Amino acid sequence: MAGILKQFQDTLQGIDRDGVNLGTVLMVGVCIGIWLLMRKPRGIPPGPRFTLPFVGDVLFLGGGGDIRVATRQLRKKYGDIFSVYFGPELFIFINGYDLIKEALVKRADEFTNRPPMVINDLLSKRKGIVFSSGKLWKEQRKFALETLREFGFGRSVLEDKILEEIGYFVEVIGQYNGKAFNMRRLTQSSVSNVISSIVYGQRFDYGDPVFNDFVERMDENFAVAGSSSLLNFLPVLRFLPGDLFKFKRTIRNSQGIDRTLIEPSVNDHLKNYDENNTSDFISSYIKEMKRIEKTGEESTIDKDNLIKSIGDLFIAGTETTSTTILWTILYLLHHPNIQAICYKEIQDVVGSGRLPSMKDRPSMPYTQAVLHEVLRIANIVIVGLPHTVDEDVIFHGYAIPKDTVVFPNIDSVLADDRVWGDAGVFRPERFLDGNGQLIKREEFIPFSLGRRACLGESLAKMELFLFVTTLLQRFEFKPVDPDNLPTLKGVLGLTHSPTPYEVRALPR
Repeated sequence: MAGILKQFQDTLQGIDRDGVNLGTVLMVGVCIGIWLLMRKPRGIPPGPRFTLPFVGDVLFLGGGGDIRVATRQLRKKYGDIFSVYFGPELFIFINGYDLIKEALVKRADEFTNRPPMVINDLLSKRKGIVFSSGKLWKEQRKFALETLREFGFGRSVLEDKILEEIGYFVEVIGQYNGKAFNMRRLTQSSVSNVISSIVYGQRFDYGDPVFNDFVERMDENFAVAGSSSLLNFLPVLRFLPGDLFKFKRTIRNSQGIDRTLIEPSVNDHLKNYDENNTSDFISSYIKEMKRIEKTGEESTIDKDNLIKSIGDLFIAGTETTSTTILWTILYLLHHPNIQAICYKEIQDVVGSGRLPSMKDRPSMPYTQAVLHEVLRIANIVIVGLPHTVDEDVIFHGYAIPKDTVVFPNIDSVLADDRVWGDAGVFRPERFLDGNGQLIKREEFIPFSLGRRACLGESLAKMELFLFVTTLLQRFEFKPVDPDNLPTLKGVLGLTHSPTPYEVRALPR
């Protein structure tokens, strides 16, 4: 750099003497500008050397567009902590169970918040639960956790709601009478109805046009999230004509969800509020809002945060669970012997006279192991959600500048051969001991770790067990074409979902 500056100084002196060499001045000025754009903060983790202005390291990442493959290659080359520039933004990836646990659990005070990201902030307004930070996030999450526990997270009252919904679900599947169908939308609607019963105090008919519009908009936003999220790195591109990155569509869908279902329901609850009847999330939130209004205390419990929190609960509670159910059926199509073992265990423990219940779960270790293995190998959340630090920190000798996007890379744990031996193989037995009992593996972190771990983890585990065991009790799942099984190659959006497929559900 000193050499470039000296050349620039000498050139200016030359101009003063003879007024020539303007081309050299411009060339040197361009060189300095490029150098400044490419300059990296001192002490950051290693990463690609030739970072380009504006686009960053994107052209050198490889992986064929698959972020999991790209991060695995980068980890192999640079180690468990590496840095990458997406556009002008610095991203730091933390890999491996021990380092992720250290960041999210042992040093949670430093790594809990969400980074400022243009598109995420435009959608969330940094309100609600998922993309908020600081005092606002703590207050919203605390209220949500306490309220959801009151509504029976992990208890029989919630189990009854799930089983009621499963009854409608299997009834519709049975109407196909073994014919081929795509169960994606039906599964999304059914799982979403569980959240609806908690949030709104009611379920919706599968044919309800408002509910169908809600599920369709939410599904589309997840599908195009990979494109729209690119604008987090190069936000100026959102002003291009058209909608190449699906950002405008995402905004329209989000506004439509709020306008057609969430806001009307909140307004209806406000209009008909009864402090002695707070049997759903909205009415409980309103009760807290009114208490705070009376006391005059400072709080973020307000209508705007309620609306965003409702959307967050549906995001956290619908897409991941329904997608895991779809992955489970898909893997069982590829492994009919495993489906048969699960069915035998269900018959041995439950039989056919009643629905499976949570009290059966301890007696069904193999089925639990299958669900664990699906969550591990499918890895719905891909690399996890972004974190940040509120001030410059040093982590394992590397500098992490304030507001840097930090990814605790979940894939680096769930897909690590050093942890699982054969991570790319679907093998439920890895979660069983020599006596066939379920093993608790600390590296099994599909719901992440620490304070930002999935809010709905207990609900998701309950739903997965009850939905899958009831499905296998009632139906044998067969491929449409045994010689042409649907692919296990997934689709990467905001989550990792199966490529759409059809299946035959033969009544038992």
